[in-house]
Amino acid sequence: MVISLSCLFTIRSAHAQQEQNPPPSNPPGNLSIPETRKSEGAQQHISSHVFEYAAPFLCGMQTDQGNTRLARGCYLTSITIRNPHDTGVKYSKNLVLTYPPGEQSAGKEIPLGENVLKGGETLDITGEEIQQGAFPNGSPASYLKGLFVIRSTESLDVSALYETATINAENKIEALQDMEVKTIHERKIRQQNLPDLIIRDYDVSQLDVNCYDWSETCVTKVTFTIENTGTKDAGSFLVRVVFDPIQSVVVNLGVVGLDAGMSQVFTVKTPPGGNCFDPDCTVCVLIDSENRIAELDEDNNYRCINKLEK
Repeated sequence: MVISLSCLFTIRSAHAQQEQNPPPSNPPGNLSIPETRKSEGAQQHISSHVFEYAAPFLCGMQTDQGNTRLARGCYLTSITIRNPHDTGVKYSKNLVLTYPPGEQSAGKEIPLGENVLKGGETLDITGEEIQQGAFPNGSPASYLKGLFVIRSTESLDVSALYETATINAENKIEALQDMEVKTIHERKIRQQNLPDLIIRDYDVSQLDVNCYDWSETCVTKVTFTIENTGTKDAGSFLVRVVFDPIQSVVVNLGVVGLDAGMSQVFTVKTPPGGNCFDPDCTVCVLIDSENRIAELDEDNNYRCINKLEK
């Protein structure tokens, strides 16, 4: 993937694949088990990015003869990103400027969006995201200097190409003066001390239905394990189990908490009603359905299984 950031900001938009999110939580369903303990502290969404790449960024034209901050000339930056994996990698783009503002004032981080890059896929992105997202009313200066920061869920190959050109008295580009390619080193983001709730031992062998005299007596049962793989205890949370999304039979399970490194087995049954197998049965589990727990990874709380009727 090549991100070209030209000094003229001639831009094309880039479309990226969005990840599919689990359905939003609904009001309590057929069965509700009350909680006995609340989570402590304010909860917030925690990014799942693990790796970070900070590429020096300099782009634009400096025409002032008396400027001692940067030599007169035209400066170009382009950044190359490669996904060496077979599976997709989620990444975010952020611009942090040191000029402007300059004057030893710290620049704010400007988010430029989050996308997914498939394994082996390449993509060209020019400056439209910067112009329309960060500077909708136009660039704040004739040149921009700072860092272009990439954060990703998996390791990437990142390098940067820097070009400098001389300009004449009319501020027109004369000739290429210098060209340099740098490898942008990878930094692993320190993981925060947080819980991480995941679903374990969840497969079709744990799903069955028992019917007695007629279909209205059918009870569907599923068993799964929730494990806290994080380094901090999790407070109380809700688990939303949907039996057969077409029929939308919902069971909400209240969990009083789960210590770090511990797991707990849950067996959930539907109230007597229609047979889930029509002809197959799908059951989806969503941990922390009300998003009360701040977790290390917020994207691994949802799993579905499907079983064909015997």
